[in-house]
Amino acid sequence: MLLRLSLLVLCIGGVIAKPHRSVGMKNLILPSGEKDKPNMLFTKEPRPSTMTTLGSSVTLSCAGTSSLPTGEPSVSWLFTPKITPDIKLWEGLVGGTSGTLILGNLQKSEGGYYFCQITDGYGYSLISRGALVIVTYLDPDFGAYPEEKTITESKAYIKVPCQPPASNPPAKINWYKDGKLIEKVENMIQEYVSPNKYGSLIIFNPRTSDSGMYACEASNINANPEKRKTSEVLIDIKVEGSGTYAQKFVQDHDVLVNKGEDAVLHAGAIGFPVPSYRWTLGVSVEIDVNPGSRFSTADFGRDLRISGVRTEDRGTYWCQYKNVYTDSVAVVRLYVKEDISFNTVLTEQTVEHLTPLTFDCQCSGTPYTSGDPTAPPSVLWLRDGQPIVDGKRFKEEDGSLVMSGLEMSEAGMYQCFCYNTMQISQTYMPVSVKNMTIPVSIDGNDRAEGVYNENIQILCRANGYPLPVVTWYKDNEEITAVFDPRYSITQENFKDHVLSNLRVLSVKDADAGILTCRAVNQKVSTFAAELKIDFLVGHEISPSISLSDISIQVDSSIVFEAVAYGYPTPAVTWYKGADRVPLLTGGRYTVAESSLLIDGAQSSDTGLYVVKANNGVGAPAYANATISLGVNNAMIYGSASGGVALILIIAILVLLYVLIKQKEKKNYVPPKAAPTPTEKEIERRDSRPSSAKSKTSGADKKPKTVENDVTMIINDVSDGGTNSSQILVL
Repeated sequence: MLLRLSLLVLCIGGVIAKPHRSVGMKNLILPSGEKDKPNMLFTKEPRPSTMTTLGSSVTLSCAGTSSLPTGEPSVSWLFTPKITPDIKLWEGLVGGTSGTLILGNLQKSEGGYYFCQITDGYGYSLISRGALVIVTYLDPDFGAYPEEKTITESKAYIKVPCQPPASNPPAKINWYKDGKLIEKVENMIQEYVSPNKYGSLIIFNPRTSDSGMYACEASNINANPEKRKTSEVLIDIKVEGSGTYAQKFVQDHDVLVNKGEDAVLHAGAIGFPVPSYRWTLGVSVEIDVNPGSRFSTADFGRDLRISGVRTEDRGTYWCQYKNVYTDSVAVVRLYVKEDISFNTVLTEQTVEHLTPLTFDCQCSGTPYTSGDPTAPPSVLWLRDGQPIVDGKRFKEEDGSLVMSGLEMSEAGMYQCFCYNTMQISQTYMPVSVKNMTIPVSIDGNDRAEGVYNENIQILCRANGYPLPVVTWYKDNEEITAVFDPRYSITQENFKDHVLSNLRVLSVKDADAGILTCRAVNQKVSTFAAELKIDFLVGHEISPSISLSDISIQVDSSIVFEAVAYGYPTPAVTWYKGADRVPLLTGGRYTVAESSLLIDGAQSSDTGLYVVKANNGVGAPAYANATISLGVNNAMIYGSASGGVALILIIAILVLLYVLIKQKEKKNYVPPKAAPTPTEKEIERRDSRPSSAKSKTSGADKKPKTVENDVTMIINDVSDGGTNSSQILVL
């Protein structure tokens, strides 16, 4: 049965499960008539981004205000390695329950986005913007190392391999020849295949003058250590190269640059004779590389440098490289990273009950999750830290939250998160529902059982708005602070319900009686409800149990019943066989407390059965019995075979009756007619003395017939026994 309000009775020995909104929160008690509309605020959010080296520590801080006039909200922390709108995948951090989170000895897997969540006593909740923690490192081992080469045949180009170590951020590769940095060499360029495969040195049109000792160096200025370098290898070129055409060794790729920083775009094309390079934005917009411009070229024109990147610089850049043998293009896409900003401001809202409305949220920032330079960041709507869009009553349309109307319980802290592949930020507002009154109601168990000398808690939940106040009574006397020192009452208030806890220490026999949980609306005194609870007190009794042998019929359904005694009521466990294999509900078996139901019993169900009774008082009790084939002494739920047998027996008896009748008719010989008496016989008859009984003439006499009564006893076997019979007279 679905209950809007529930009453829970739990002994102190266990853990009392609180509503999900109060998990990890302080036990906040609200006085009557307190303000209960959402009103939370972040006074401090963790900084947006922190970069630190592998093995170091980072401290994040967070603080906020509660909807309560007194007390601070509780704080918890969430983590996700990559931005995802599926909050269920965000990890709750163990121990992260204060406003300060210390991350010590950081490892690679601990880099990612950290969120602070504050929650107050009503269950209203806010989640902070994402704080990106970047753990920098530069591993010692290269993915590929340079190899010695001896070139004895003329080639268009040769490749000296190098793959940088794993690094965050990605490492930069520099090449050295004979101990000197290679830069601005017309026939040398680094290969770029993908973000995870780059760094090999391409020597185009190799010449004898290119011979020497080569080494590859990976650097990450944010890591510790910052640089790692390979050993030198000899590249010995004994012939002159034969390269003539131009070729591209840098694949088309993306470049992401923070707004205001400098950018370098690499065309990655090389040839002999050295090609000319022409840069455009798109296909036709010529790039001005004259002195004084923010744009310039380098490395023979195959690199385009942009100083102080602006938002309007984003786009697709084309580099046409051309010599007498080649005319082709290289493509580089430039993305300008801008912090997410909100174009709309969310402010406190008080809305009418169930009135359609729309909350607007528009934001900007790059990079874009869709890859479309004209698309805004994605939007995620939350209420009290949980996703709200369901495609039905709550829909997201172009960043706006469109609602069919709000219930009172849907008041809370509403947040709009804007996110892309690099950032996630948020804005929020409190939303209240006005002109809403919910009558008080209480429902739940009307019985509670306490154990003598043990403690007990009885929880009474009452829904209503404005929030109700709960009062407890025992046998019509109000339970107050002076009622009995063993009695105490606490109350937790939430958005739309209260949870009152009556605690009784060391229960006595005199505590038995009628308890009443009464709830009254704080502002509308005519709204009240109450629940009467029959409170019983029992004394502990160790368990005992009994079980009797039974016999079964194949294909019948039986109930094997054990009788258990004890207080508290013992839990009964069923086993089969001397090895005590536990029996659980499934297949033909149903375990229902002290009963075992077997549907369609089979010969394999015979054997030893064991039951155990345990209530925590003393040692568990055991009993055993056997099931055997034979006349069923257990309760049998009649199968279809009993009814079929009865019909068959009746049909046989009717057929027998018909055959007997036919035989009697066939063997029947009618009596012969009496001869006509002579005159002397008549005179002799008339001369006999008269009888006291009246006499009849021969004409009045009827031949004597034989009446055959056939009586059949039919046993009613529809229930598998012979206790009941039916008599059929034929």
